[in-house]
Amino acid sequence: MPAPRPLDDVACRTSFARFRVASIVEGIALLVLVGIMTMRYLVFGGDAWFTSTSHFWEQVSSVWSPIHGLIYMVYVVLGFDLWMKMRWGLPRMLLLMFFGVVPVLSFFGERWTHQKVESDLALRPTLEDEARGA
Repeated sequence: MPAPRPLDDVACRTSFARFRVASIVEGIALLVLVGIMTMRYLVFGGDAWFTSTSHFWEQVSSVWSPIHGLIYMVYVVLGFDLWMKMRWGLPRMLLLMFFGVVPVLSFFGERWTHQKVESDLALRPTLEDEARGA
Protein backbone atom coordinates (compact mmCIF):
# COMPACT_ATOMS: atom_id res chain seq x y z
CA MET A 1 0.00 0.00 0.00
CA PRO A 2 1.53 3.34 -0.99
CA ALA A 3 2.28 5.93 1.66
CA PRO A 4 -0.24 8.78 1.95
CA ARG A 5 0.59 11.98 0.12
CA PRO A 6 2.21 14.50 2.45
CA LEU A 7 0.21 17.50 3.62
CA ASP A 8 1.36 21.00 2.72
CA ASP A 9 2.05 22.37 6.21
CA VAL A 10 2.10 26.04 5.16
CA ALA A 11 -1.08 25.79 3.08
CA CYS A 12 -2.89 23.98 5.90
CA ARG A 13 -1.88 26.55 8.51
CA THR A 14 -2.79 29.45 6.20
CA SER A 15 -6.16 27.89 5.47
CA PHE A 16 -6.77 27.37 9.18
CA ALA A 17 -5.87 31.01 9.94
CA ARG A 18 -8.54 32.13 7.48
CA PHE A 19 -11.02 29.65 8.95
CA ARG A 20 -10.22 30.88 12.47
CA VAL A 21 -11.12 34.47 11.55
CA ALA A 22 -14.28 33.28 9.80
CA SER A 23 -15.28 31.25 12.89
CA ILE A 24 -14.98 34.26 15.16
CA VAL A 25 -16.81 36.56 12.75
CA GLU A 26 -19.56 33.96 12.19
CA GLY A 27 -19.95 33.44 15.93
CA ILE A 28 -20.35 37.16 16.54
CA ALA A 29 -22.69 37.58 13.56
CA LEU A 30 -24.87 34.71 14.75
CA LEU A 31 -25.07 36.15 18.27
CA VAL A 32 -26.10 39.51 16.81
CA LEU A 33 -28.77 37.77 14.71
CA VAL A 34 -30.11 35.93 17.77
CA GLY A 35 -30.26 39.24 19.65
CA ILE A 36 -32.12 40.92 16.80
CA MET A 37 -34.60 38.05 16.49
CA THR A 38 -35.14 38.07 20.25
CA MET A 39 -35.91 41.78 20.17
CA ARG A 40 -38.14 41.38 17.13
CA TYR A 41 -40.25 38.40 18.21
CA LEU A 42 -40.04 38.11 21.98
CA VAL A 43 -39.61 41.63 23.33
CA PHE A 44 -41.48 43.87 20.92
CA GLY A 45 -43.25 41.45 18.59
CA GLY A 46 -46.66 40.91 20.13
CA ASP A 47 -47.52 44.22 21.77
CA ALA A 48 -49.46 46.81 19.76
CA TRP A 49 -48.07 49.52 22.05
CA PHE A 50 -44.62 49.05 20.52
CA THR A 51 -45.60 48.99 16.85
CA SER A 52 -43.00 51.59 15.85
CA THR A 53 -40.30 49.78 17.81
CA SER A 54 -41.43 46.45 16.38
CA HIS A 55 -41.20 47.95 12.89
CA PHE A 56 -37.66 49.08 13.69
CA TRP A 57 -36.61 45.53 14.61
CA GLU A 58 -38.23 44.21 11.43
CA GLN A 59 -36.10 46.64 9.45
CA VAL A 60 -32.94 45.68 11.34
CA SER A 61 -33.75 42.00 10.82
CA SER A 62 -34.35 42.45 7.09
CA VAL A 63 -30.94 44.11 6.75
CA TRP A 64 -28.89 41.86 9.05
CA SER A 65 -30.28 38.46 8.00
CA PRO A 66 -28.81 38.53 4.46
CA ILE A 67 -25.53 39.90 5.81
CA HIS A 68 -25.36 37.01 8.26
CA GLY A 69 -26.21 34.59 5.43
CA LEU A 70 -23.28 35.90 3.40
CA ILE A 71 -20.95 35.62 6.39
CA TYR A 72 -22.08 32.02 6.92
CA MET A 73 -21.48 31.19 3.25
CA VAL A 74 -17.92 32.58 3.49
CA TYR A 75 -17.46 30.50 6.67
CA VAL A 76 -18.61 27.35 4.83
CA VAL A 77 -16.29 28.02 1.86
CA LEU A 78 -13.31 28.56 4.16
CA GLY A 79 -14.25 25.45 6.13
CA PHE A 80 -14.38 23.50 2.86
CA ASP A 81 -10.96 24.86 1.90
CA LEU A 82 -9.49 23.72 5.23
CA TRP A 83 -11.21 20.35 4.91
CA MET A 84 -9.73 19.82 1.44
CA LYS A 85 -6.21 20.84 2.46
CA MET A 86 -6.28 18.61 5.56
CA ARG A 87 -7.84 15.71 3.58
CA TRP A 88 -10.36 14.93 6.31
CA GLY A 89 -13.42 12.69 5.95
CA LEU A 90 -16.93 13.92 5.16
CA PRO A 91 -18.17 13.76 8.79
CA ARG A 92 -15.56 16.35 9.78
CA MET A 93 -16.77 18.71 7.02
CA LEU A 94 -20.33 18.36 8.23
CA LEU A 95 -19.15 19.07 11.77
CA LEU A 96 -17.32 22.22 10.61
CA MET A 97 -20.52 23.46 8.96
CA PHE A 98 -22.58 22.60 12.06
CA PHE A 99 -20.26 24.70 14.26
CA GLY A 100 -21.52 27.81 12.45
CA VAL A 101 -25.22 27.04 12.99
CA VAL A 102 -25.54 26.90 16.79
CA PRO A 103 -24.92 30.17 18.67
CA VAL A 104 -21.57 30.22 20.51
CA LEU A 105 -20.58 26.79 19.13
CA SER A 106 -18.30 28.33 16.49
CA PHE A 107 -16.01 29.63 19.25
CA PHE A 108 -15.64 26.15 20.77
CA GLY A 109 -15.46 24.56 17.31
CA GLU A 110 -12.59 26.85 16.35
CA ARG A 111 -10.59 25.69 19.38
CA TRP A 112 -11.40 22.04 18.67
CA THR A 113 -10.46 22.43 15.00
CA HIS A 114 -7.19 24.11 15.98
CA GLN A 115 -6.29 21.08 18.11
CA LYS A 116 -7.20 18.69 15.29
CA VAL A 117 -5.13 20.63 12.74
CA GLU A 118 -2.10 20.69 15.05
CA SER A 119 -2.37 17.01 15.95
CA ASP A 120 -2.86 15.95 12.32
CA LEU A 121 0.10 18.03 11.16
CA ALA A 122 2.23 16.48 13.92
CA LEU A 123 1.17 12.89 13.15
CA ARG A 124 0.84 12.88 9.37
CA PRO A 125 3.68 13.37 6.89
CA THR A 126 4.13 16.91 5.57
CA LEU A 127 6.11 18.45 2.72
CA GLU A 128 8.45 20.01 5.30
CA ASP A 129 9.21 16.54 6.68
CA GLU A 130 9.99 15.38 3.15
CA ALA A 131 12.25 18.38 2.51
CA ARG A 132 14.20 17.65 5.70
CA GLY A 133 14.48 14.02 4.71
CA ALA A 134 12.67 12.76 7.80
